[in-house]
Amino acid sequence: MCYHDGGFYTESITWDTEYNPRSDITLYVRGKGAAFRICYVAKMLADSPPVLEQLGKSYQILHKDDPDPRYGETVEHLRRPFEELMTHLAPNPPPEYLHGYLYPPWFILEAVAESGHVQPHFNTALSRQEFVRPGDYVDSKFLQPHLSPLLDSKLNTYSSRQVQVLDHTSRLVPSRVLVDGTVYFFKPWVSGRVHGYYELQSYRKILAAAEASPPLLTDARICRLHGLIIDEDDDVLQHYHLDSDEKDYPGTRLVGLLLTYIENKGTLVDLAPWSDCKNEDRSRWSGQICESVKCLHAAGVAWGDAKPENVLVDKEGNAYLIDFGGSFTPGWVDEDKRETVEGDWQGVQRINDWLVKWSNEPVHRPERAVQER
Repeated sequence: MCYHDGGFYTESITWDTEYNPRSDITLYVRGKGAAFRICYVAKMLADSPPVLEQLGKSYQILHKDDPDPRYGETVEHLRRPFEELMTHLAPNPPPEYLHGYLYPPWFILEAVAESGHVQPHFNTALSRQEFVRPGDYVDSKFLQPHLSPLLDSKLNTYSSRQVQVLDHTSRLVPSRVLVDGTVYFFKPWVSGRVHGYYELQSYRKILAAAEASPPLLTDARICRLHGLIIDEDDDVLQHYHLDSDEKDYPGTRLVGLLLTYIENKGTLVDLAPWSDCKNEDRSRWSGQICESVKCLHAAGVAWGDAKPENVLVDKEGNAYLIDFGGSFTPGWVDEDKRETVEGDWQGVQRINDWLVKWSNEPVHRPERAVQER
């Protein structure tokens, strides 16, 4: 569980998994173009019983197997004393280009106790050696077979220094970006993610089909690959000098994909169940999904994870298929039919049945949900 507030996002929290009322707690926070590790070390707070007692109470809430309704409040309570210091340490102005988001300065902060209260303390900045680089090496034996055909194609490649960030997700991950005057959706490349390899294969087939027979995918409303973001290793993280004993890591790294940016109203899940959604819309979406899947199959591509969450509705009310990373979702596609043409049609039929259900039994949208849509 992660929490975002005030320009900072708590990516993860660690503590002793075996119950220990004197456990240390560490928060990993991103925000304002920087990354932070906030350390609550019980031994350092031992001279202040009130602070140590509060740390123990926080641990009891975080450690529970069942989610505690106070979890989010506890995370915020632990992070809040450090926000002023984090704002001071963060770059000013925040980074405008993707490079600054991918390779932020990292700072280690720690809690000290003064007059019975937590006071933030700057410990150090992480060296380059300790920084976890994003992406995968292009010449990786796992990535190379899937990536090479794309690199050999007419697909454009860019460095993260060329990608301007226009917007980001609630997790502060860049999402809407600008490259050469065109807006794209940025998808980070996650190292070792098997579904990512499947996705590259799918996009390669889509590109090859579009080039060989342009009319084949003309009617397909799908998310497409438009470019790759590849960084040189010696261009990574210029905040610190290389340590003398650090080995060079020659080569380049795939750090992200540039995909079709779909200005949208939401997914089918966000729109279809509600009474303010027209039946003619549901019927149109069903037909558009079917037509796009036909086009994909003609290009030799299986959608893979067919489900309402993987259908975006654009501002004009048209349904677009997204997420070609394969796999399956129980209830929509059976496991033995995953990543197959048969599985796609099973998913399409179940999506259609689901849309029909909401056509017959729509749910009244709460007033607040209408306002936030």
